[in-house]
Amino acid sequence: MLKQKLAVAAAVIGLGALMAIPSLASPKAKPAAKAANDGRETCYACHTEVKALKENSKHASISCAVCHEKTKEHLANPSAATKPITKIDQAVCGSCHKNQHDSYFNVHHDPTGARKDKGIPTGRSPMQDKLLAPHGFTFEHAEPRAHAYMAIDQFAVDRFQGGRYQFKGGWKNYDKVGKVWDVLEDKGASYKLTETAMAGNPTCIQCKSSDLILKWKHLGEKDPRAKFSRSSNVNDVVKDVHNSMGC
Repeated sequence: MLKQKLAVAAAVIGLGALMAIPSLASPKAKPAAKAANDGRETCYACHTEVKALKENSKHASISCAVCHEKTKEHLANPSAATKPITKIDQAVCGSCHKNQHDSYFNVHHDPTGARKDKGIPTGRSPMQDKLLAPHGFTFEHAEPRAHAYMAIDQFAVDRFQGGRYQFKGGWKNYDKVGKVWDVLEDKGASYKLTETAMAGNPTCIQCKSSDLILKWKHLGEKDPRAKFSRSSNVNDVVKDVHNSMGC
C-alpha cells in the first residue's frame, strides 16, 4: 500500500515538473496586436492574402504606410502608375528590432565561422573548397565581412564582369557601408582587369539583395509580368540593386 502511495506521489510530482517546463506546458494563446484604424480595409479589398498574413501577426498594429510609400496616391488612383513603393531599407525594420539591425553590421573576425564550417573535413560540406577550387571567389570572399556588404561584395570582386564595378576612390573605401551605388561605380562595359574572368548571373544576385523580390517570379522563372528572370542581362539587374539583403 505504501509503495502504491509513493508511486502516485512520484507521478504527480513528475507531471508537475513536466508542466513547469515552458515548452511542454499548454501554450497560452497570445492575443494578436490590435489593428490600427489607418484605412487598411481599403487595401484589403484587393489584397486579401495580405490581410490574412498581417492581421494574425505581431505586425498587425503597424500601418501599411510604415513599409510602403505613396499609399495615399495609390488609394486615390489604384493603377500601375501609382503603385506604392515597398521600403527595402533595413533601417525600417531596425526602428523596432534594434539588436538585430545592429548585428547586421557587425563584422565577425573569428576565423572559425562559415568558411570553417563548410570547408574543413569535419564541416557540413568538407569537399566545398575542392569542388569550388576553379572559382576565384573562394579566395576573394575568404575575408570576414558583415551581411551589410552582401550586394557590394557580389559586384566588387574582380571575377564579376571582369572587375567592371569598382569602389569609388579605390580600395581605401572598401569598408564603406551604404547604398550600392554610393559605394561602387561602373567603369563601363569596355573596362576589364587583366587575368580576370567575365562571370556573374542574376540567379546569384537574387539572394544578395531584397530589391529584386518584387521584380521577378519565384526562382527567377520567366514571366511577361516580371521585369527580370534568370536569363536577363546581369548588368541590367545590377543597376536595379541598391541595398543588400534585408529582413
